[in-house]
Amino acid sequence: MENFGEFLVNHWFLWTLFFILLAMIIATVISSQITNASAITTTQAVQIVNQKKGVFVDVRGEADYTKGHIADSVNLPGSNLLEGALTMKDKQKPVIVVSANGQGTLPLTKQLQENGFSEVYILKGGVQKWQEAKLPLFS
Repeated sequence: MENFGEFLVNHWFLWTLFFILLAMIIATVISSQITNASAITTTQAVQIVNQKKGVFVDVRGEADYTKGHIADSVNLPGSNLLEGALTMKDKQKPVIVVSANGQGTLPLTKQLQENGFSEVYILKGGVQKWQEAKLPLFS
């Protein structure tokens, strides 16, 4: 313990990286708690769609969507998400937000919740995990 101060000074770059990573982890946890959006697996997503008549909302760009998408999914790219979602009639249906890899969807789920959608989920791993699970994509 007597050399801790010296270690801290000599390895300031590592400590800085450590605190940045810690702050990022804390921010992710807090933002996921604020949005109340659960990240679900592909199996859970299929169950929600089959049992509760949920809807997949694909937030990727139109070009990526046309290359391959989940059956019966609605393409609402991030910029058009809000205006497209407001045209959806039943806001009580579960909505599963799908991106390319499951990243960057928290702000979009928050927008949906703020506009009356009660059950919003994020597909963990996005289309990438969907393909890894050997589930079909349609073009």
